[in-house]
Amino acid sequence: MSALGRRLPSGKELIEQAALRQKVYRVQAAAFLDPPDAELLGFLVDNYSFLFPREAPERTASFEKALRVDFTNLFLLSSPPYEAALVDESGHLNSSATDRVTDFYRSCGFTPGRGGGGSRHTGLVAMDHISAELEFLAHLAGREESAWRNEDSPLAAESLSGAARFMDAHLLRWMPLLTASTEEDAETEFYRALSKWTREFALEDRKHIEKILRNA
Repeated sequence: MSALGRRLPSGKELIEQAALRQKVYRVQAAAFLDPPDAELLGFLVDNYSFLFPREAPERTASFEKALRVDFTNLFLLSSPPYEAALVDESGHLNSSATDRVTDFYRSCGFTPGRGGGGSRHTGLVAMDHISAELEFLAHLAGREESAWRNEDSPLAAESLSGAARFMDAHLLRWMPLLTASTEEDAETEFYRALSKWTREFALEDRKHIEKILRNA
């Protein structure tokens, strides 16, 4: 996230940063949705090698199996990666906490399961899954990028404000806890690194958004 820098960015840099943030959130969303298949694994190895700290893994059936087993243990058997599971008093999925998330999506014109990256999420039990929430931030970053390109500063600021409010009210209330637990419990370096990256990127991005909004 250091690429975002500390000085105030130019118009071109704002476009590039929004595009980067959209790409990163979309990659993270895909990585948390399902165990990586051969195509996604190859993309991650080639473009995000830091997710495999020791060395680029051989893309073998045994390695893919190890990721599937780790994914199942972490997210299906141990800690369901849904906001309601961690923040709702009942601990139930599809609770009032889930409703608040989906209401926020709708207010920003995002419908998981329809078009774009959101179409991947049709099989989820609830739309407050970490992957859907990360995809929503990618959606807002994409809208921001388009706004900067069209010199529509109010729309860009609205997109950034929506991302800040969503992170404060939702993602950052529970994702750091989930990813810290995942980082500790994971058997594979991939899920340890993915968890740390996702948490640190979002926390740094929230600071970046605040900086841009203060000077918008």
